Amino acid sequence: MKNFERLRILAALVLGIIGLGLLTWGIGKVYLELVGHSGGITAQKVKNGGRPADQTDIFVLSKATFWTCQIGIFKSEENAQSCLKQLKELSYSGGIISHNPWIVVLGLGHTAEELNGLKQALAEKGIHALIKQVKLPERTFRVTGNGSHLTMELLANVNAILQEGINSQRLAEEFQLWNSLAGDYSPSQLVQLHNIYNLLREKSDPEEQHLLGLSLYFEAMRIINKFSGNNS
Repeated sequence: MKNFERLRILAALVLGIIGLGLLTWGIGKVYLELVGHSGGITAQKVKNGGRPADQTDIFVLSKATFWTCQIGIFKSEENAQSCLKQLKELSYSGGIISHNPWIVVLGLGHTAEELNGLKQALAEKGIHALIKQVKLPERTFRVTGNGSHLTMELLANVNAILQEGINSQRLAEEFQLWNSLAGDYSPSQLVQLHNIYNLLREKSDPEEQHLLGLSLYFEAMRIINKFSGNNS
């Protein structure tokens, strides 16, 4: 009888140890799964009054090719800025597309032929322009903070316009993206880009759109440089 009682106690101890081991293993498994999910690059979005939580995303913009009017090549930034000032006095909004040498350009076209009208208009005002192709390589960078999803969508839209030319479909797409994603907390870094889209939607003349279109590129580059840590 005593031997049976000892065996019963021993069996109970063994079962207890096995149960404790299983419990410990289960807790450890759950912990590892939680740690594994929290180690990703992109943080999950959470609802917070319409705003996504801070997050970091790796974003890739594919190659793009477009045409523009080259106004001049300068050895100094001062001379390039002087050229931009002269263009502004003529109500033209140009930009610097390259540094050292500094290259001043104006206008955006899907093909060289689309810019013939702009080139002629510049010639009539005494401005010599050379229609030039610009090739952009694939670009990879990080997008962080509130509005990161909208940022990526708008930059992708700009990239598509550079590749396809300005068209009503892409302009309408931006309008829909802004209305659905910006909400009451419009990311300040995207407001100017959205304003340029608004101006393009107001233009019914393709020549006017070609003249303004390059502003999309320069504003997109400003945003990309900010996220890349290059504020120049």
